[in-house]
Amino acid sequence: MLNEQIVRLLSLMHIHPPSANNAAGSNSIVRKLKFGKKKTTPKFGTLPESVWDNILDNLSPFERVKMRRVNHKLKNIVDKRRKRVLYADFLRTDVDSILPAESSGDGDFFRLPKSPRIVVHEEARSILIIVDTHWTVSDAVKMMAAIRYYGVNAHTVTLDASLAELCVASQSTNDISFWFAFQSASGTSDPVCQSSKSPSWVPDEFRVRSVQSYEQDQLTAYSQWAPRTQIIPVGPLFPKATEITIRASVPQLRRLRRFPVYRSPLHRSFIDFNNLHILRLVVSTNTSSGRRGRQVAQSLKLAPFLKWANAQRLAHRFSVQFM
Repeated sequence: MLNEQIVRLLSLMHIHPPSANNAAGSNSIVRKLKFGKKKTTPKFGTLPESVWDNILDNLSPFERVKMRRVNHKLKNIVDKRRKRVLYADFLRTDVDSILPAESSGDGDFFRLPKSPRIVVHEEARSILIIVDTHWTVSDAVKMMAAIRYYGVNAHTVTLDASLAELCVASQSTNDISFWFAFQSASGTSDPVCQSSKSPSWVPDEFRVRSVQSYEQDQLTAYSQWAPRTQIIPVGPLFPKATEITIRASVPQLRRLRRFPVYRSPLHRSFIDFNNLHILRLVVSTNTSSGRRGRQVAQSLKLAPFLKWANAQRLAHRFSVQFM
């Protein structure tokens, strides 16, 4: 009834609406007359990019990453900031010496929420992520996620030996929990472990006994490395990197010798040979007493690592430094 009266009124005004057969057209006219034009309200995220940059500058690195979930515009802004990060350092040390145990951040360093053993320091062109010496499986998983997130655009990468091993292993399996038990069972691989015994929670069948040569150690590692899942890496972790540095103490060189066990060579794990300018191994020769070891160079036994890195092909692009 209302539609007929409106149509009659429009005809008196010499306005001819669509034919009666087109019900959708008449309904649209009624709807426009009844409700009028919709009011346009400003949408969230219409602020200029410079304003968002100022807001992100006052957030912690973890909060910036969470802002990617808000909308597509903020995701692009955060990703653009990440692409400017050219220097990425992933280290493992005592985080309590950097931040007090009860502190969540001091303005320069920030603890990862719900993971107090991970500390982050970020600048416009660099990122430093540190995990505690006494880490857990959960910490290893989060560190691997951070390495994948920031490493994709980094040009200069520095890795602790334990994190370098994590990177190589994660390119062959996503079973990080098995790898964590596997590397913990070896014992004496890190200078932070004062005892040569494996942790008490490691199953007896996974414990690596004392061996007389690193060749026997390699055979033991090959026999025990059997993750529940295996993957084919899509690409290297640092596709844009030109310089990679691996830091290791003398006890941690055992980790480097295990790299071939994971069957993921350098060009599949880290970077393509054509892009790499320098692969640097920095070996700390300081003993627990603070004195430098004298016979370190003769006892490195890095043949498995050199084969994994294809040092012969790298030639002058591979170097070993002692400090």
